[in-house]
Amino acid sequence: MRARLTFAFLLATALVWCASPAGAQLDATCVASITLNFDPPARLVLPPTPGPHTVATGGGTIAACVVSDEGPTTGTFTFSLEGDMTCTSTDNIVGTVDVVWSDNTESHADVTTFVLDLGSVGGAAGLTATIVSGRFVGDDLRIVNVRDPKALLRCILHGLSQATGTTSLTFTQPL
Repeated sequence: MRARLTFAFLLATALVWCASPAGAQLDATCVASITLNFDPPARLVLPPTPGPHTVATGGGTIAACVVSDEGPTTGTFTFSLEGDMTCTSTDNIVGTVDVVWSDNTESHADVTTFVLDLGSVGGAAGLTATIVSGRFVGDDLRIVNVRDPKALLRCILHGLSQATGTTSLTFTQPL
């Protein structure tokens, strides 16, 4: 029961972080699993300076969505990011996100920001992207990942090569 309450609290926190601007139309909100892989592993850099050039790849399974259209509510997604990353900062991030829905329709997005906040409750990584083709074209996509609270400690002590967790995806029409 406590694990369910903790998950519900973390998911609610994630959904608040992903909240859309007032008046924006929400096209879909989803819950998914996610795996992030960092190469080289994310590390703490002191004093805070631009991190080393890092590639982050991964993906997940979309378990359930509430959608505004009559389309599918499950699927998978993959992403590829690169830029300067440390345990606590990101800079110069570029990348893509590809969603394959259960009916084999797709959504392709270009990443606009990626933020690491490993010190937050549960540790979080979030990204925003713009859907450039496919389902929900033109929408803003936000993905937030809620992870292991020990992610920051692992990152500082050994470097963080992989993180897993539960994430939310929101597809919102821009204002």
